[in-house]
Amino acid sequence: MADLQPYDLRIDGPLLAKQRRLLLKVLDTVFRDEPYVPEAKDDGDLLQGIIALMDEVADQAHDQHGIDSLIDPEVQEVPGDHNHYRCECEMPGFFCSGVPGILAHLENGRLAEGAKVECCDLCRRYDSDEAALNRLKELGHVPP
Repeated sequence: MADLQPYDLRIDGPLLAKQRRLLLKVLDTVFRDEPYVPEAKDDGDLLQGIIALMDEVADQAHDQHGIDSLIDPEVQEVPGDHNHYRCECEMPGFFCSGVPGILAHLENGRLAEGAKVECCDLCRRYDSDEAALNRLKELGHVPP
């Protein structure tokens, strides 16, 4: 068996305890087949913190141990649709380009003037921002 190296995570104990309590509340509502209604303004931030912690664990597992795909970045549940999953870059918003793996602001199907194009760091479908820009060009979303 290969020698395992410890992870170097910095965890805020009280914050993690607060996140765990919130997760238990959310889980309880799921078991009762009820929708979760946020009780505090920071509920979303607490849940995002848990996702960030999971990402950090997966990154370190990859970097230190070569373990890949602990977290499938493409498996993001679409709100209201429990049978379809996609990455955050595909979720509606200002930087949703309509092309999976590419973050860019488009107006009328074209890259907005002065807009930056970035590859999604979560799903990593493109190796670089330049590759993402080239794909948008191929699809005709970038003015000549």
